[in-house]
Amino acid sequence: MEYRDQHLLEEIRKCRLADLSDGMDALGLVNKGSMSTDMRPLRPGISFAGYAWTVKLSNSNQGFKPSETVEEYIEQNRKQCREIYSFVGVMKDEDVTDHVLVVDMDGYPGGLLGSENMMKFHYWGMAGAVIDGGCRDSYECNLENVNVFSTKRTYHHVSGRMKLDGVKIPVNCAGVTVNPGDIVCGDDDGVLVIPRDKAEDVLKFARAILEADQVIRADHYKALGYEPDATLNRLGK
Repeated sequence: MEYRDQHLLEEIRKCRLADLSDGMDALGLVNKGSMSTDMRPLRPGISFAGYAWTVKLSNSNQGFKPSETVEEYIEQNRKQCREIYSFVGVMKDEDVTDHVLVVDMDGYPGGLLGSENMMKFHYWGMAGAVIDGGCRDSYECNLENVNVFSTKRTYHHVSGRMKLDGVKIPVNCAGVTVNPGDIVCGDDDGVLVIPRDKAEDVLKFARAILEADQVIRADHYKALGYEPDATLNRLGK
């Protein structure tokens, strides 16, 4: 699509969210794009940037009828999942490489994401997922090294609780309006959304800020007798 720029993504991925946030500030976009601090990674060390691929869900209150057999429950669940997860078919028919799945569930503690579908999205080339709601199978997700940020931890499914409201539309995720194609960045500090039309300018400031920081911290490392590490050469110079 027209908003894609692989080089831009690669350069943004070299920066810390701290640098990118300062770049937003430099453009007068103070606190714009900053998701709620409730949005946290499943484990330390997750870092990504990609183009937003958006999904919106809302409460359905459909529930489940009591099942007398396993087969009866499976059929109920299958019917509900077919509707809720219809967005996966749309994703499968597109090239979603270097995208971030951004899901607006208005903070509902339901597990739309889990160890099976996140592996599939990873296989399709997605950089990660950000959900204002829940991810379940957390232990397995971490074993699989899939990249998920969520506002809730849960064991609940979304079946019987949620319904699909839209795909590839503007959504509100953890307090931020996210448009398809915006650049969504995550690291241990949280999640930042950079409007696509501002990304090059944000990067210009972020790189300069990061370069200056690396010089100063390198001096501190030397004074303290620390061995240099990769954080002193994030830009590859």
